[in-house]
Amino acid sequence: MNTKQLILEKTLKLMIEKQDSIISIRQISNSSGIAIGGIYHYFSNKEEIYDEIIERYYMNYYRFNIDKLTAINGNAKEKIHDVMVEICKQKETGIRIESFEEEIDYRSVLLVLTGNGFAYENYRELTHSILKDLKEFLTDIIKEGQKNREIRQDLSAEDIVESLIIMYMGIQYKWEVYLIDDMVSDFEDNFNLEWEKIRFKE
Repeated sequence: MNTKQLILEKTLKLMIEKQDSIISIRQISNSSGIAIGGIYHYFSNKEEIYDEIIERYYMNYYRFNIDKLTAINGNAKEKIHDVMVEICKQKETGIRIESFEEEIDYRSVLLVLTGNGFAYENYRELTHSILKDLKEFLTDIIKEGQKNREIRQDLSAEDIVESLIIMYMGIQYKWEVYLIDDMVSDFEDNFNLEWEKIRFKE
């Protein structure tokens, strides 16, 4: 691990331990074992450290690994199911933090970074872009399913996608806020009902 990443991870760990998003340069130095001058070699001030932590560990949480999603095959039902399960797994796993030796519930990262994340300069633009990409990806699956007479055609693909997104966001919210055990189980509990609403019926 390079020194810059070590500074970021040690700062994040301090934030989680103290349940505080404000950490001093001296605290970072003591925790990382890197002299204050060494920290300033990589960052001009602690705001730069905070910004990079938000970008790397908060904003990246909301992005999707599209390569993994596009590799999923099957009929419409299988694709929708497996794509949504993969999305849930990506969210639960969060972003890898190398220096954390113990297993971490990524919700503790989100908890300490959410306030800063909402204030992040590009937050609204980035989340809008991520949601747009996901909608376009799911719309292609739905349209293909409609073309193959697997998904009902009396509803627009956009409306069906909106319904799937709402279901997913509700599950993500319950995982983050109400601390349900895992997103995948909650999704499985809802999927068949959702499929019954959208499947093609002769």
